[in-house]
Amino acid sequence: MFVSHSRCIDVNDFSFRMLVVDKSHCKLGASGGNSLNMNHDNKKQCMKLSLRRNYIENAEDILQDFSSLTWLCLSANALNSIPRAMIQLSHLKHLYISNNKIKLIENLEKCPDLETLDLRHNRLQEISGVAHLIKLSSLSVSGNSIKDISPESIPTEQLVFLGLYGNQISDFQTIVSVVRSTKKLNKLFIGANPFCNNLPLKSTFNVSVCLTHLKNGAKRVKCDEDPLNLSKVIELLRSECPSLTNLDNNLICNH
Repeated sequence: MFVSHSRCIDVNDFSFRMLVVDKSHCKLGASGGNSLNMNHDNKKQCMKLSLRRNYIENAEDILQDFSSLTWLCLSANALNSIPRAMIQLSHLKHLYISNNKIKLIENLEKCPDLETLDLRHNRLQEISGVAHLIKLSSLSVSGNSIKDISPESIPTEQLVFLGLYGNQISDFQTIVSVVRSTKKLNKLFIGANPFCNNLPLKSTFNVSVCLTHLKNGAKRVKCDEDPLNLSKVIELLRSECPSLTNLDNNLICNH
């Protein structure tokens, strides 16, 4: 069931149990009126809430009483930080908060069941505040200003997807270390980082260990869009792991 509410609809008029409330494109922040016009019971029943593209700068009051949420989208707003109100969302499994102005990953201590965290296109300079999220399977921080990454900074036990595209990572060895620590990773987006321009054709680090975790072609590595850089990466990985015959198909260049 999907319930879409425009600004002119009073959600209190609905007597059935709401599973999804879509308040995207409602200009909640721009109008200065952050109220969703929902009563307390409806908020507590709501399991999925979309507030995408609302010019929201502060979501603390908006998120009050949404204690049953499992899915939340705050993407494309004007948030400078992850709302402290997140500490009440103990059932949350999926958080989409891309395209904001967030500089620090915080206030997720009470979200132990989080499986998806989308922080693309913010202002992050480091990955922190997520190591305790042991159920996390998808982490995307593409389009930030992150310079370094380590196995200690992210939960790797259940991680299936890791998006690092378009950051400031200059050392490919850090990528290898993270991949080596994972058990289930099958998508790794790493293009448009400084190391893509600096990869040597021969290398001393053990790329074959990295490729073992990529299961001989069953998994995908995103590389830089520049054909020259892509060819360098292909030659490098083939020299380290000659048995990987379908490497061309294993490297994808598009977003």
